[in-house]
Amino acid sequence: MPVNPSSSLSESREIELDFLRGIGILLVIDFHSPRPILSLPIFTFGPRHPGWIGVDIFFVLSGFLVGGLLIKEWTLRGHPDGPRFLIRRALKIWPQYYVFLLYLVLRHHATLYDLRGNLLHIQNYVGPFTQMWSLAVEEHAYLFLALLFTVASRIHATARHLFLSVATLSAIIVALKFVLTAYGFPTFDPTHTRIDGIFYGVLLAILYHSFPDTFHRFQNLRWLWLLVIVAALLFFHNPPQSILAIPAQWVFADAIGVALLLLLYHHRRDRRPSLAYRIVARIGLYSYGIFLWHMSVYVAIYEIGLRLPAWSIHTWQSVGPYLLGIPLGILATKCVEFPALRLREKLFPRLIDSPVGIPAIIEEEALSL
Repeated sequence: MPVNPSSSLSESREIELDFLRGIGILLVIDFHSPRPILSLPIFTFGPRHPGWIGVDIFFVLSGFLVGGLLIKEWTLRGHPDGPRFLIRRALKIWPQYYVFLLYLVLRHHATLYDLRGNLLHIQNYVGPFTQMWSLAVEEHAYLFLALLFTVASRIHATARHLFLSVATLSAIIVALKFVLTAYGFPTFDPTHTRIDGIFYGVLLAILYHSFPDTFHRFQNLRWLWLLVIVAALLFFHNPPQSILAIPAQWVFADAIGVALLLLLYHHRRDRRPSLAYRIVARIGLYSYGIFLWHMSVYVAIYEIGLRLPAWSIHTWQSVGPYLLGIPLGILATKCVEFPALRLREKLFPRLIDSPVGIPAIIEEEALSL
């Protein structure tokens, strides 16, 4: 049965994952803000702003959900439907994305030449509108994962083989980051040096759906994941003065995404979350729209600031991106993304109930009884 995409905290959604999305998008907004405020409690005396970690959180979460969708469909149906998967992802991502590109044309007079990278989803290689580089990494990951899971199902690979393959690719990419950085090549936004963040989420998804006991044993190592987060934050607070510290940043950022997912996601409904938790989760529901549109409010923030008393300008510059950027992203999501999702569910309804929820191997055993 199609899921109502506007039902944010229904049983069809996982509030823990929406909360994780909310953390990610709030970090991204703060990173781009003229006067950051969320990072101050941790980085008051440090040189680094941790906001860009939000993108790595999205990478890991995206890999977990997309990987979960593919591994669950493979387990329950015998093979994933790659073309259907890509069409459904396109109907999720593209409508609001291309509306935003139209906005760039109308508002900022961008030309087709300016947007050539964005139109072809290679904006992380071809600029100049590269602030959406992470979306290109995700698009490339969707194509690669659809192909990988399709090939794996056709050669009758096991989940263990798939896990080892993705883990090996991730290790190769990490090594590649250090080598390319040492020789002066960029490693921040190219797909071939950042897609491993999505792969980590895929690895977690394979464990969750095919080896749930192992996944839960990892989850129970809460002290380890808290230690990873603390170690990563300390690294960002006082990064070593070395060129090799640059790729290490991406590794630590991905590690935070993995640790947060393991700490936060428990798929339980035994207690009602706090109001603050639910507010962050609600923001997370609209995170994609907020990500696309939040920087488009900065001109308005500046113009409003010119009309404010001098004593209030700094405060306005801190809160303005949230007060304007978040509602704009919510409005765009409701007007563009949700109607597209309703159309998607009519034309290409999902073949499984959820990419998370009950692990696929347990659901398969239940269906065979």
